[in-house]
Amino acid sequence: MTAKQKAWQWLLAHSPVGRRTLMSIRFEAGSQLQRLRNALNPAYHRKVAALRRMSGVSVNFGSGGRGIAGWINIDVSASHADQYIAHDIRRPLPLRDGQARRVFAEHVVEHLDFRHEIPRVLAEFRRILEPGGALRIVVPDAARFLQAYAAGSREQFKALGWDLDRLPDDIFTPMHVVNHIYHQEGEHFFGWDFETMEWALLSAGFKRVVRQSFGHSLDPELAIDQPNHSLYSLYVDAIR
Repeated sequence: MTAKQKAWQWLLAHSPVGRRTLMSIRFEAGSQLQRLRNALNPAYHRKVAALRRMSGVSVNFGSGGRGIAGWINIDVSASHADQYIAHDIRRPLPLRDGQARRVFAEHVVEHLDFRHEIPRVLAEFRRILEPGGALRIVVPDAARFLQAYAAGSREQFKALGWDLDRLPDDIFTPMHVVNHIYHQEGEHFFGWDFETMEWALLSAGFKRVVRQSFGHSLDPELAIDQPNHSLYSLYVDAIR
Protein backbone atom coordinates (compact mmCIF):
# COMPACT_ATOMS: atom_id res chain seq x y z
CA MET A 1 0.00 0.00 0.00
CA THR A 2 1.40 3.40 -0.98
CA ALA A 3 1.78 6.30 1.44
CA LYS A 4 -1.12 8.04 -0.28
CA GLN A 5 -3.34 4.97 0.13
CA LYS A 6 -2.33 4.65 3.79
CA ALA A 7 -3.19 8.30 4.38
CA TRP A 8 -6.61 7.80 2.75
CA GLN A 9 -7.29 4.72 4.90
CA TRP A 10 -6.34 6.66 8.03
CA LEU A 11 -8.61 9.54 7.01
CA LEU A 12 -11.51 7.15 6.39
CA ALA A 13 -11.05 5.65 9.84
CA HIS A 14 -10.84 8.98 11.67
CA SER A 15 -13.09 11.27 9.65
CA PRO A 16 -16.10 12.77 11.49
CA VAL A 17 -18.19 12.27 8.33
CA GLY A 18 -19.16 9.11 6.47
CA ARG A 19 -17.15 7.54 3.66
CA ARG A 20 -19.45 8.69 0.85
CA THR A 21 -19.48 12.27 2.13
CA LEU A 22 -15.71 12.21 2.45
CA MET A 23 -15.35 10.93 -1.12
CA SER A 24 -17.59 13.75 -2.37
CA ILE A 25 -15.58 16.31 -0.42
CA ARG A 26 -12.34 14.94 -1.88
CA PHE A 27 -13.68 15.06 -5.44
CA GLU A 28 -15.12 18.56 -5.08
CA ALA A 29 -11.93 19.84 -3.45
CA GLY A 30 -9.87 18.37 -6.28
CA SER A 31 -12.18 19.94 -8.85
CA GLN A 32 -11.98 23.35 -7.22
CA LEU A 33 -8.21 23.11 -6.93
CA GLN A 34 -7.96 22.28 -10.63
CA ARG A 35 -10.13 25.29 -11.50
CA LEU A 36 -7.76 27.49 -9.50
CA ARG A 37 -4.73 25.98 -11.22
CA ASN A 38 -6.36 26.57 -14.61
CA ALA A 39 -7.16 30.16 -13.74
CA LEU A 40 -3.54 30.84 -12.76
CA ASN A 41 -1.90 28.86 -15.59
CA PRO A 42 -1.06 30.88 -18.74
CA ALA A 43 -0.52 27.64 -20.68
CA TYR A 44 -4.11 26.60 -19.96
CA HIS A 45 -5.45 29.89 -21.30
CA ARG A 46 -3.29 29.59 -24.43
CA LYS A 47 -4.65 26.10 -25.05
CA VAL A 48 -8.25 27.25 -24.60
CA ALA A 49 -7.65 30.19 -26.96
CA ALA A 50 -6.17 27.83 -29.55
CA LEU A 51 -9.07 25.42 -29.09
CA ARG A 52 -11.65 28.14 -29.65
CA ARG A 53 -10.03 28.99 -33.00
CA MET A 54 -10.56 25.44 -34.26
CA SER A 55 -13.62 24.25 -36.18
CA GLY A 56 -15.23 20.87 -36.75
CA VAL A 57 -13.48 19.31 -33.75
CA SER A 58 -14.19 15.90 -32.24
CA VAL A 59 -14.36 16.01 -28.44
CA ASN A 60 -13.91 13.13 -26.01
CA PHE A 61 -15.21 14.04 -22.55
CA GLY A 62 -14.07 12.01 -19.56
CA SER A 63 -11.12 10.63 -21.51
CA GLY A 64 -9.54 9.31 -18.29
CA GLY A 65 -6.24 8.25 -19.82
CA ARG A 66 -7.96 6.78 -22.88
CA GLY A 67 -7.39 9.70 -25.22
CA ILE A 68 -8.18 9.34 -28.90
CA ALA A 69 -5.56 10.49 -31.39
CA GLY A 70 -6.67 13.57 -33.30
CA TRP A 71 -9.46 14.37 -30.82
CA ILE A 72 -9.79 17.00 -28.11
CA ASN A 73 -9.53 14.83 -25.00
CA ILE A 74 -10.87 16.43 -21.81
CA ASP A 75 -11.02 15.04 -18.28
CA VAL A 76 -11.66 16.53 -14.85
CA SER A 77 -8.25 15.29 -13.65
CA ALA A 78 -4.96 16.67 -14.94
CA SER A 79 -3.13 13.39 -14.36
CA HIS A 80 -3.42 12.03 -17.90
CA ALA A 81 -0.72 12.81 -20.46
CA ASP A 82 -2.99 12.24 -23.47
CA GLN A 83 -5.59 14.91 -22.64
CA TYR A 84 -5.78 18.40 -24.11
CA ILE A 85 -6.93 20.16 -20.95
CA ALA A 86 -8.39 19.37 -17.52
CA HIS A 87 -11.95 20.64 -17.16
CA ASP A 88 -15.01 19.80 -15.06
CA ILE A 89 -17.88 19.28 -17.51
CA ARG A 90 -20.33 20.50 -14.88
CA ARG A 91 -18.96 23.96 -15.67
CA PRO A 92 -19.51 25.81 -18.97
CA LEU A 93 -17.45 24.13 -21.66
CA PRO A 94 -14.53 26.09 -23.15
CA LEU A 95 -15.73 25.77 -26.75
CA ARG A 96 -17.69 28.08 -29.05
CA ASP A 97 -21.28 27.49 -30.09
CA GLY A 98 -21.43 24.95 -32.95
CA GLN A 99 -17.69 24.27 -32.87
CA ALA A 100 -17.76 20.46 -32.55
CA ARG A 101 -18.63 17.96 -35.25
CA ARG A 102 -19.01 15.14 -32.77
CA VAL A 103 -18.96 14.56 -29.01
CA PHE A 104 -18.20 11.29 -27.23
CA ALA A 105 -18.93 10.60 -23.54
CA GLU A 106 -18.36 6.99 -22.48
CA HIS A 107 -19.22 6.06 -18.90
CA VAL A 108 -19.32 9.69 -17.82
CA VAL A 109 -22.87 10.92 -17.30
CA GLU A 110 -23.80 8.24 -14.74
CA HIS A 111 -21.41 10.15 -12.45
CA LEU A 112 -23.63 13.26 -12.63
CA ASP A 113 -26.68 14.26 -10.59
CA PHE A 114 -29.77 13.71 -12.74
CA ARG A 115 -31.87 16.61 -11.51
CA HIS A 116 -29.29 19.37 -11.12
CA GLU A 117 -26.33 18.54 -13.39
CA ILE A 118 -27.56 16.44 -16.31
CA PRO A 119 -29.78 19.17 -17.87
CA ARG A 120 -26.92 21.67 -17.89
CA VAL A 121 -24.34 19.21 -19.21
CA LEU A 122 -26.55 17.90 -22.04
CA ALA A 123 -27.48 21.48 -22.98
CA GLU A 124 -23.76 22.31 -23.16
CA PHE A 125 -23.09 19.25 -25.33
CA ARG A 126 -25.80 20.44 -27.70
CA ARG A 127 -24.54 24.03 -27.66
CA ILE A 128 -21.03 23.15 -28.80
CA LEU A 129 -22.23 20.80 -31.56
CA GLU A 130 -22.68 22.10 -35.09
CA PRO A 131 -26.14 21.63 -36.70
CA GLY A 132 -26.40 17.96 -37.59
CA GLY A 133 -23.50 17.11 -35.28
CA ALA A 134 -23.67 13.87 -33.31
CA LEU A 135 -23.36 13.05 -29.63
CA ARG A 136 -22.68 9.50 -28.43
CA ILE A 137 -23.34 8.61 -24.80
CA VAL A 138 -22.47 5.26 -23.24
CA VAL A 139 -23.65 4.34 -19.72
CA PRO A 140 -24.32 1.15 -17.75
CA ASP A 141 -27.70 -0.24 -18.88
CA ALA A 142 -29.53 -0.41 -15.54
CA ALA A 143 -32.71 -1.74 -17.17
CA ARG A 144 -31.03 -4.96 -18.28
CA PHE A 145 -29.75 -5.60 -14.75
CA LEU A 146 -33.23 -5.07 -13.33
CA GLN A 147 -34.69 -7.41 -15.95
CA ALA A 148 -32.13 -10.07 -15.04
CA TYR A 149 -32.88 -9.63 -11.33
CA ALA A 150 -36.67 -9.72 -11.80
CA ALA A 151 -36.37 -12.85 -13.95
CA GLY A 152 -34.03 -14.51 -11.45
CA SER A 153 -31.97 -15.44 -14.48
CA ARG A 154 -28.38 -16.56 -14.05
CA GLU A 155 -28.08 -16.60 -17.85
CA GLN A 156 -29.10 -12.96 -18.17
CA PHE A 157 -26.63 -11.91 -15.48
CA LYS A 158 -23.90 -13.91 -17.22
CA ALA A 159 -24.71 -12.14 -20.51
CA LEU A 160 -24.06 -8.89 -18.63
CA GLY A 161 -20.66 -10.16 -17.52
CA TRP A 162 -21.65 -11.33 -14.02
CA ASP A 163 -21.37 -15.02 -13.11
CA LEU A 164 -23.53 -15.36 -9.99
CA ASP A 165 -21.66 -18.53 -9.03
CA ARG A 166 -18.32 -16.68 -9.09
CA LEU A 167 -18.98 -13.22 -7.70
CA PRO A 168 -16.13 -10.99 -6.52
CA ASP A 169 -15.21 -11.32 -2.86
CA ASP A 170 -16.94 -8.04 -1.96
CA ILE A 171 -20.22 -8.67 -3.87
CA PHE A 172 -22.56 -11.28 -2.41
CA THR A 173 -26.02 -11.44 -4.06
CA PRO A 174 -27.83 -10.50 -7.30
CA MET A 175 -29.31 -7.42 -5.56
CA HIS A 176 -25.80 -6.44 -4.52
CA VAL A 177 -24.81 -6.56 -8.22
CA VAL A 178 -27.74 -4.28 -9.08
CA ASN A 179 -26.75 -1.81 -6.36
CA HIS A 180 -23.15 -1.87 -7.57
CA ILE A 181 -24.32 -0.81 -11.04
CA TYR A 182 -26.43 2.01 -9.57
CA HIS A 183 -23.93 3.28 -7.00
CA GLN A 184 -20.43 1.85 -7.59
CA GLU A 185 -19.17 2.76 -4.13
CA GLY A 186 -20.73 6.22 -4.34
CA GLU A 187 -19.27 7.10 -7.75
CA HIS A 188 -22.50 6.61 -9.71
CA PHE A 189 -25.48 8.92 -9.16
CA PHE A 190 -28.15 7.53 -11.48
CA GLY A 191 -29.24 4.33 -13.21
CA TRP A 192 -30.11 4.84 -16.88
CA ASP A 193 -32.38 3.12 -19.36
CA PHE A 194 -33.04 4.15 -22.96
CA GLU A 195 -36.44 5.72 -22.24
CA THR A 196 -34.94 8.06 -19.64
CA MET A 197 -31.91 8.89 -21.78
CA GLU A 198 -34.13 9.66 -24.76
CA TRP A 199 -36.30 11.96 -22.62
CA ALA A 200 -33.26 13.79 -21.22
CA LEU A 201 -31.71 14.32 -24.67
CA LEU A 202 -34.93 15.48 -26.31
CA SER A 203 -35.54 17.80 -23.35
CA ALA A 204 -32.06 19.26 -23.97
CA GLY A 205 -33.08 20.11 -27.54
CA PHE A 206 -31.63 17.26 -29.58
CA LYS A 207 -33.71 16.51 -32.68
CA ARG A 208 -33.14 12.78 -33.01
CA VAL A 209 -32.20 10.11 -30.47
CA VAL A 210 -31.37 6.54 -31.53
CA ARG A 211 -30.53 3.48 -29.48
CA GLN A 212 -27.41 1.85 -30.83
CA SER A 213 -25.18 -1.11 -29.98
CA PHE A 214 -21.51 -1.65 -29.34
CA GLY A 215 -19.44 -0.50 -32.31
CA HIS A 216 -22.40 0.89 -34.30
CA SER A 217 -23.17 4.61 -34.63
CA LEU A 218 -24.93 7.07 -36.91
CA ASP A 219 -21.46 8.63 -37.27
CA PRO A 220 -18.85 5.92 -37.96
CA GLU A 221 -16.21 8.11 -36.30
CA LEU A 222 -18.13 7.71 -33.03
CA ALA A 223 -18.06 3.89 -33.11
CA ILE A 224 -14.99 3.88 -30.83
CA ASP A 225 -16.47 2.16 -27.77
CA GLN A 226 -14.24 0.35 -25.31
CA PRO A 227 -14.70 -3.44 -25.62
CA ASN A 228 -14.47 -3.96 -21.85
CA HIS A 229 -17.80 -2.13 -21.41
CA SER A 230 -19.62 -3.87 -24.26
CA LEU A 231 -21.58 -6.52 -22.33
CA TYR A 232 -23.46 -4.23 -19.96
CA SER A 233 -23.65 -0.82 -21.62
CA LEU A 234 -26.42 1.28 -23.17
CA TYR A 235 -25.34 3.02 -26.40
CA VAL A 236 -27.22 6.11 -27.54
CA ASP A 237 -26.64 8.56 -30.41
CA ALA A 238 -28.26 11.99 -30.53
CA ILE A 239 -28.29 14.49 -33.41
CA ARG A 240 -28.35 18.24 -32.85
